[in-house]
Amino acid sequence: MKNRTLSISLLINFLMLCYQISFAQKINTSNESLPVTLEQKSEDIFSSNKRSYSDREMTIMNEMTHLKEDYKTGNNEKISALQKQLEGHSESQTKNSELSLISANANSFKSIPLQSEQLTLKEIYASNSAYIKAVATQVEQRNPGAGTIWVVLAVGAGDVGVGASPDTLLYFNSTNNGVSYSLIKRVAFNTGIKINYDEMDLEIVEPFTNDKYLHLVLSVITDGFTGAHLAGIVSFKKSDQSVGGGPSFNFPGFDSNVSKYSKPRITSDNAKYPAEAYLTITVTQDSTDGVNNFIMTKICKVYNPYALISGSSQITFLPQSIHAPVIGYSSEAQTDVAYYNSGGTVDGDSIVFVQSGFPGTDQYVGIYKNYGNTLVYPSYSGSLSGNSYHKEFARVAANGGADQKSIFITYVEREDYMSNYYYSLNTFKTSNGINWTKMQLAGGGDANSVIRNPDIIGRRGVDGKFYITNKWVTPQKDIISSFVIQNLNVKSFTADHNDQVTGSYASPKPSFRFINNDSCLTVWPTYSSLYSSCGCRAVNLTVGFIIEGLYNPATDSAGVDISTVHLRNSFPPYSIVSSAFCNNLSFVTFPAAAPGNYYISVNHRNSVETWYYQPVNLNDSVLFGLNFYSGQGKAYGSNLKQIDTSPLLFAIYSGDVNQDGTIDATDISAIDNDVQNFVGGYVVTDLTGDDFVDGTDFVIADNNAANFVSVIRP
Repeated sequence: MKNRTLSISLLINFLMLCYQISFAQKINTSNESLPVTLEQKSEDIFSSNKRSYSDREMTIMNEMTHLKEDYKTGNNEKISALQKQLEGHSESQTKNSELSLISANANSFKSIPLQSEQLTLKEIYASNSAYIKAVATQVEQRNPGAGTIWVVLAVGAGDVGVGASPDTLLYFNSTNNGVSYSLIKRVAFNTGIKINYDEMDLEIVEPFTNDKYLHLVLSVITDGFTGAHLAGIVSFKKSDQSVGGGPSFNFPGFDSNVSKYSKPRITSDNAKYPAEAYLTITVTQDSTDGVNNFIMTKICKVYNPYALISGSSQITFLPQSIHAPVIGYSSEAQTDVAYYNSGGTVDGDSIVFVQSGFPGTDQYVGIYKNYGNTLVYPSYSGSLSGNSYHKEFARVAANGGADQKSIFITYVEREDYMSNYYYSLNTFKTSNGINWTKMQLAGGGDANSVIRNPDIIGRRGVDGKFYITNKWVTPQKDIISSFVIQNLNVKSFTADHNDQVTGSYASPKPSFRFINNDSCLTVWPTYSSLYSSCGCRAVNLTVGFIIEGLYNPATDSAGVDISTVHLRNSFPPYSIVSSAFCNNLSFVTFPAAAPGNYYISVNHRNSVETWYYQPVNLNDSVLFGLNFYSGQGKAYGSNLKQIDTSPLLFAIYSGDVNQDGTIDATDISAIDNDVQNFVGGYVVTDLTGDDFVDGTDFVIADNNAANFVSVIRP
């Protein structure tokens, strides 16, 4: 049986080819979903006691809710007193000293505003000497300042050791819906502190005052990657641009020699309680007894997030894991958190915890809940699966307003088939917090396009509205995709925001703009630059073509390389309207192109320019699937070469090394010279992609030259 290693993009129905060819990349545009049961699993990790409240406790909690909804001066002190009665608040606070992450002179680092030109694609930040390690974003959603976009990025150098240069936080904002961004604040960390890749989360708290508070949780490694693994919180006050807090979390019993913290996540009930908001934070802890690893989830609360600027005394810790510690090691284990309100009762204020990637239970997404005003350990509600595949990177969001029950979870699913992994981006969703359905957003990822690190944000106060981003890691670049969710269904999507030929250490983040009935915003990094994409709709394609020199008929394996796809007018002189870089088997997006009829041509660095056989009608609501490989007539002038009979496949011609439109003696001479000089590496004369120029490259070009192969255009 032939290997499942040919990864190709199919037509719009995205069916798999026969002969065990691999999954195609696909996006679900039909919103088809299936019911899924919230199962009660018996594994030890899920053992938790249901919490029953006494009459007195229920009276206290209802009084706290009443005070939080009544925006009066002094209510915060009354709520704090009730909290202490309810839980022994003061006993849970740490008395140990935390490590301060930020430098003593952090508040002296003010920045000069920078402006960028008005473009659909904005460059927020670029550096020749630093790389981007993590990104977080939030939007102000309450006056004054509603619509202000905040972006925080962590940048650092690659040096290691005790005296290594510290990483830095950069705070940017946009007050014009992403048209331009200003650098507001630089925050340097203490010497040797390095921020973990892709492990930051941001929450905004907006009281009924002129101030706003940005609370950033992150994980770090001290002593230049050689010391303690910590997590902590940094708070930013908008009015005076001051930074405070900066402590590492210090859970009771923490010992940096045996425990490591990572993947902090944060939520608040600020959408429901503007004046008296609480913060809830989760952290993944990996501990060891010297032989075994134990993975667990820790929680801390902040009952007065406005006071974090002046100190960390408001952080209250739960000492134990919310679930039974799991024996085993996992770099994927994480627990995300969100707040939702289901209407006025004690059980209506809920914190939902979503767990994925834990050893032994990684085929489930675990759900835990507790009442938002309490510090008790959450109770296990059940697990979502739908199948037995591995599930990882689960992230959850809710809308948080009064009586808004919608919850949306996005995660990556990995199927193991014939010793190969195949990836899909999936969701669990509920409109009432009880009944769940499962829906696949995108699929078809394999070893050449691995889906990583989705994230989701819910629009505060708009039930069922969410925005999701993710990246597909491919050999040449990251594909940055996004999905707009309205009424719990996909309203629109963008297949790929990334117009650069590069990948990234960090992952894209979703956001909103306060225009056009809440337009979306995608903030996405490359290795050393940060961009934002304004808008939710674009002309999208799946493009599939095989490059002759890269195809291996023995294994049905189509190699992947970067190419350029052009949208051209459908009338003479067929001018280029828009262009984009993509892999030859991939998604491609043209954000600036208007819907219409276009010819499509493709250019690969050492192949003949090839045109699709006819113009195609493109719009911003349908993902058009285009392939050049299934028949010779798929190219204008049938300008394709048959490369296999089983399956029947066609490829664009390889050998146009100098890109003059014809394969001839000049191309053959260039290849022959490199053969004689034993040239290797990623060079245009290497037609087979084996990083060495030899006789096989020469033969391909020589045969095509003998057949007078050249570009055929309308």
